[in-house]
Amino acid sequence: MVGFQTRSHPDSHQADPYSGAPGTLPAKLEIGPARARDLPAIASLQRRAFPPRLAYPLGTLVFLWMLPWTRLLVARRNGMIVGCVIGDRVLEGSRIINLAVDPAARRQGIGSALLYAAEDALPGGDMTLMVQTGNTGARALYRRLGYEDESENPNYYGPGRPGVWMRKRRG
Repeated sequence: MVGFQTRSHPDSHQADPYSGAPGTLPAKLEIGPARARDLPAIASLQRRAFPPRLAYPLGTLVFLWMLPWTRLLVARRNGMIVGCVIGDRVLEGSRIINLAVDPAARRQGIGSALLYAAEDALPGGDMTLMVQTGNTGARALYRRLGYEDESENPNYYGPGRPGVWMRKRRG
């Protein structure tokens, strides 16, 4: 996946070195493009992070990884994959297709760092994403990073399982 550079944050002696700002990462976290050999670990992460019907299986991940307009990035801590984000280009800008953080590594700035990395890796224009209406933690994260509710789809995740389209306006 061309066009994305791995960034890492130097070790810090502060209690919480992550500022949440673009261009910074939590300590000991590296974000970069997924490699083919990472895909089974990403599939495993998907199964830990999501209910079975929402987790992307290996075949879907391989397909998305191969598409030239898609970016699949991973967050590594101590060599282990602790998160991933999948984004692509669409007519009106870019979108986040999937964001997953290992349940054992949540609330450590990984989701924010992955979203900022996806924004860096995808071309200009607005960013959009879909989130389950009841996923208050994810919605709060997206709002903190500048995403706003745009519309609701009452059956996006299945009958009676609504989702909310969110948009981040970029220049």
